[in-house]
Amino acid sequence: MASSKQTLWILDVVDNATHCRQSQQSLDAFYCGIHLCFLLLLCSVLIIFGCFTSLRSYSSNTLLPYPGHKRKWILSIFLILVLLCDVGEGILTDLTRNPETQPHLYVPQLCALLSGLISLVYYNHVEYWNRPHLTWLLVLYWPFAIATDVVRLIKQTDEVGFYPSIMRLYIVVSCIIVYICLLFLEVNVVRTKIFHCWYTEKGFPADLKKKRLFFHYKYNSLFQRLLFRTMNRLFALGYKRPLEISDLGCVPENLECKNVYKIFNVAYSVEQARASKQNRVPSLWRAYLQAFGRNIFVGVFVKGLGNACSITFPLSIGGIITYASVQYYDEVKFQTVENDCYVTVNEFFANGFVLTACLFVAAIGRIVLVQYGSFMGDFVSLQASTAIQAYTYEKSLRLPVSALSSGDMTVGQVTNHMSVDAMAVFLSTQTQVGIWTVPFHVIAILALLYMKIGVSALIGATFYIVFLLVQLKIAGRLAGIQTEVLKTSDKRLKKINETLRSMNLVKLCGWEDMLCNSVDVVRNEQVHSLIKVGIYMGVMFSLSLVTTAIVSLMAFVSYSFLNHDPLTPDVAFVALAFFSELHLPLVVFTQAIHHFANAIPSFRRLQLFFDYKESGRTQKTLPPQSRGFQDFESDREDSGDEGDMMSAGSFTTRASVHNDRKLVKLLSKSRKATDKYLSIESESHVDSNTFQEESSFITEDRVSFAFQISGGTFSWNSDGSSPTLSNINLNVLDGSFFIVIGLVGSGKSSLLSAILGEMTTVSGTVRINRERKRVAYVPQKAWLQNATLRDNIIFGQAFDQKRYDAVIEACALQPDINILPAGDMTEIGERGINLSGGQKQRVSVARAIYSNIDIVILDDPLSALDVHVSSHLLENGIMDLLVRQGRTVMLVTHQLQSLQFAHKVVLMDDGKIVRQGDPKEIQKHDSDLFAAWERTALTHSEPDGDTGKDDDRVLVAEEEVITTKENKKRVLGKDVLSKLIEEEERYTGSVSWRIYRTYARAIKYSLAALTLLLLIAQSSTSMACNFWLSAWSGTGLDMMNKTLENIEEESLYYRHGYIVLTLTFVFLLVAFVFWHIITSIFAARRMHFAFLRNLVRAPIRFFDTTPVGRILNRFSNDTQVIDQTIWVTTLDVLYTTWLCLSVVIVNTIVTPVFIVVAGPFLVVYYFIKKYYVTTSRELQRLDSITKSPTLAHFSETLGGLSTVRAYGDENRFRKRLLETKDTNNVSRLHYLCGYRWLSIRLGFLGAIIILISALTSLISCTVGAIPPSWVGLPLTYAISICGQANWLVRMFAECEMNMNAVERVEHYTRIKTEEYRGTYTPRPRWPDKGNIKFEDVSVSYSNELEPVLEDFTVHFKAGEKIGICGRTGSGKSSLTFALFRMIDTYKGRIVIDDVDISRVPLLTLRTRLAIIP
Repeated sequence: MASSKQTLWILDVVDNATHCRQSQQSLDAFYCGIHLCFLLLLCSVLIIFGCFTSLRSYSSNTLLPYPGHKRKWILSIFLILVLLCDVGEGILTDLTRNPETQPHLYVPQLCALLSGLISLVYYNHVEYWNRPHLTWLLVLYWPFAIATDVVRLIKQTDEVGFYPSIMRLYIVVSCIIVYICLLFLEVNVVRTKIFHCWYTEKGFPADLKKKRLFFHYKYNSLFQRLLFRTMNRLFALGYKRPLEISDLGCVPENLECKNVYKIFNVAYSVEQARASKQNRVPSLWRAYLQAFGRNIFVGVFVKGLGNACSITFPLSIGGIITYASVQYYDEVKFQTVENDCYVTVNEFFANGFVLTACLFVAAIGRIVLVQYGSFMGDFVSLQASTAIQAYTYEKSLRLPVSALSSGDMTVGQVTNHMSVDAMAVFLSTQTQVGIWTVPFHVIAILALLYMKIGVSALIGATFYIVFLLVQLKIAGRLAGIQTEVLKTSDKRLKKINETLRSMNLVKLCGWEDMLCNSVDVVRNEQVHSLIKVGIYMGVMFSLSLVTTAIVSLMAFVSYSFLNHDPLTPDVAFVALAFFSELHLPLVVFTQAIHHFANAIPSFRRLQLFFDYKESGRTQKTLPPQSRGFQDFESDREDSGDEGDMMSAGSFTTRASVHNDRKLVKLLSKSRKATDKYLSIESESHVDSNTFQEESSFITEDRVSFAFQISGGTFSWNSDGSSPTLSNINLNVLDGSFFIVIGLVGSGKSSLLSAILGEMTTVSGTVRINRERKRVAYVPQKAWLQNATLRDNIIFGQAFDQKRYDAVIEACALQPDINILPAGDMTEIGERGINLSGGQKQRVSVARAIYSNIDIVILDDPLSALDVHVSSHLLENGIMDLLVRQGRTVMLVTHQLQSLQFAHKVVLMDDGKIVRQGDPKEIQKHDSDLFAAWERTALTHSEPDGDTGKDDDRVLVAEEEVITTKENKKRVLGKDVLSKLIEEEERYTGSVSWRIYRTYARAIKYSLAALTLLLLIAQSSTSMACNFWLSAWSGTGLDMMNKTLENIEEESLYYRHGYIVLTLTFVFLLVAFVFWHIITSIFAARRMHFAFLRNLVRAPIRFFDTTPVGRILNRFSNDTQVIDQTIWVTTLDVLYTTWLCLSVVIVNTIVTPVFIVVAGPFLVVYYFIKKYYVTTSRELQRLDSITKSPTLAHFSETLGGLSTVRAYGDENRFRKRLLETKDTNNVSRLHYLCGYRWLSIRLGFLGAIIILISALTSLISCTVGAIPPSWVGLPLTYAISICGQANWLVRMFAECEMNMNAVERVEHYTRIKTEEYRGTYTPRPRWPDKGNIKFEDVSVSYSNELEPVLEDFTVHFKAGEKIGICGRTGSGKSSLTFALFRMIDTYKGRIVIDDVDISRVPLLTLRTRLAIIP
């Protein structure tokens, strides 16, 4: 009960307040009337326009922000906060200065607050409806608001004077300033949107013209952006059903791959120019910062403001504890004030309930600002990784083929640039927004700590700095070890890639175990490096998690020794709250260091790759490549700059005219009898009459060349050493048929590569006619795309049925198409895996013929064909549709019978041209060669008379078979049959518990159980430490009846107990972290072991229907997630789960009513988490699925670089990459934005939990239910709930999404494998005779496909030499595959030396037989 002096002081204050009240009432009535009038007016306008005009039916998810939009919202939010303070000040003044309530002290302020809120709603509708004339009402309102507050200020200073301590003074001045700023913004809107004065209206945004743009973040109000309202539609849809990629729409313009590439390309080009001037290597870091640094800085600034809000938490807790102590012990602090009419600033912020409100507002402010800044980091990180991938693809299109063939780099390495390195850039960029705020955050906390506990704070800070330095040292080591991990990962992927691309040979030879063991050796090296990474990361994680406990221990122990004042709750829990605030910066710093350690070697690797010497074509010695993504939309014909050397046009060389007279005559002769020729219409629908019998461009004095090499010396090495070709002089006349012959290894293919610009030009020049920008190239090893057979032939050109049918007929492909499941719409895989070698080569030739390109280069396409098919292709394809149509053809061949058609023949030997001329000249100078040619040609041109009839019978038989198969195709359906490449599996719903059990089984159940026991033990010890600290600090409040000796004994008792508990907690936590990391790494090793072995035992059909890129994605991205990411997320989930449970447990122990009040909000938290996870896991799965096509397309492009460049088709391939990357970006963007959507909502719930915790503990203390020492404990725990609950849901979702990697890998451990076990072990020397019987054998590649051999019976006797012949696709290879059980024998049996091979163990069978594939 207060003393008499206290009562007199209170009465004196009340008397002075009564005098002030009487003079203020009339002004408050006027103030209330003005705001109430405009409040009603604003509401009336909104109701009239919203309900009684055409706008009532207006509905849109977007708005176009007016000038000053963000400033308007920021000022309005600040105004609302100031008006809230105004209301609070009025209520507090009424409670402390008046014996009875006086509504005029706070009702006018409430009216002003409501007017401020409605004005913001009004402004939002003005923008939403796009009715700028409605702004006039706001222009009228703000001057009245300014005037009323100015009158208030004048009246107040007249009555009580100008006292800086009065809270109302700061409120009124702040309102006046904000009102003036808002008035200027409204006037600016009138100027720009109504009068258009000095303002140019921007056009309608291109984004909003897209019908499929659902991500409207940029076109929402600031309030909607802060709430991430654009995600509401997707979460509602995702909760109803599993999301499809079409539900996400398209990416916004500022995230489109082509636009992001332009930004980075400009920055990197500027850096290259600067580096060239300074004679140094370009810096990728500098270009990266130049392109994206500004957005990163803005994100850092916004997030820094959010972190500043969190610093107010400990200060508010200290004030609440002080207020609770005063109320608990019934104390009143007398203050000497200059006036007693209004509440002072100190009074206002000393009130526990005001501080509780401040705590709530600060929690809201922190979550909003931190998430807004973090999303800016997410967005720019997505831009940066996209730019890196686009630039990597563009660089790959310019790589010399020698780079991949010479061993300078591998496909696996370059693929890692697209996947691993790009992800490292993404993660490092994402964490940059947080890491740069850490130093300022830490310095501010340490400064406030020093003000609170003095030197003890410096002692604690010393340990903090030591731990920080240790982490920096570890980070330096970690970067080096991470480089080792990447190197071993490259080696592992290289071996796996080689294995996958030669799986036929691996299985035929029974090398599965041998290759798995070789991969295991590299994998063990990688695991050894991963353990090093795990140890270092374990130290960093442990330090970040135990720093708060150790620093608190040292600070409190030193405080008890150095300070004469006892440890009290307001000191202990303010310091503990500050130390807890240090935890988040340490976690952010640890993660950032981890990601930077990964990014540093990735940036170095990317830098080396970007600086690698490009293909000679980009150096303007051959037809130029297009300039990149910025002009991919331009026509392919117009892409590139014309270089002087490479595009010199139709040049004249008089010296060569005389030498080529014979060639000109041969050309004229070869174009006779045109009635036999088939004219194929070009893409521009040129009439067939365009093709003339006589050369229209050859004159007596002028000859046009297709290409020319003068004094050329070429090397496969980038430095020009060890030339492969030397002294090459070659003129190829436009429209000629040019054949290159020579022994194997003589340099024929290298000559073609030199013409295509794929070799390093050591000396000499290569010139190509300006009008012949593209070359149709058929490589020696056919390259086919993962597409239908038709798409592989037309290769991106317009489909012309007549032209297409003629090409199919000329290449003898129609019989092959007829036996395919869906005809020419059958997918043939990324390596043409449905087709035989000859079929692949003919498809490749058909592509060149269909292209209608003037220059055609054929690298020995006839070698893979049998004699009759080869003859048909040569006569009907190469001669009729190429040579006789005036197209320049250069053919490398070993089939000398084709020389009779040549206009010019080149003989090569040892990298040199030893002879060239027309066939007669070759006959004259090399009679032996010509005699061999005549013998071959005679055999070829005069077949046995019955052969043609036999062929006819074969064709008739084929037609009968085809008819039967066609009927079956109609039953099965063409859509099903045409799909060779199966869709990537996609699971929906939550990750099955079976996947978690799979991962736990990989860890081993007993080891996983020990991990959980360590977790529970360390969490319980942590709570015990804080309760012990609460009891310790409580002794400092009751010092009246204690002797000095008792005080010392108590201090020693509590100090020793706190030390023991803290050290126990540290030990258990470190044990938990290291145990979890090591067991997780060994689990990853076991999973990789099982994955690899099950994969190589899969049937060959699996590899035919699964793109290599999809499998490599599991061995690269998914394996990396299991190796280095999943244990981080599971660690966070386990640790954070117990932290959140600790908040509930501690608050319930202190104030049991907490669980009753907070219970409904905890239920809401659960449902929000469920609502979020349902959609987010689908987004993560879509991200994983859409990532594979990008990598598959990239791998496919690398395999056909020469072909793509020769055809000049880079732009089409770039466009395909843009499509796949934009599709992937839209899923990742929604996932990232979805997490921010979650964070905001959980942050609001966390702020409510803090409010409930503060109110329940404060009220309980004021009524005497709990001591003041217990007030700070639940609050210290509660302030962590905002971050921890948010982090828990994110980590839980990420853990589930990372488990998707386990799911995808585990799926491949369950695919059906071949039956390797047998029921009979043959004798050691079996087979020792070679007696082979096929007894009524029927085999097929799959149950869904037609049999390739049906009711086949034959007996090969021991010692016989068997020749198997037949047209392409007749089943020759399938017969040998059946011997090795590579395909399924569903009927009959094969017996070798009296042993049924189906009973023999598979590896025994394949290792006992030999084959040359």
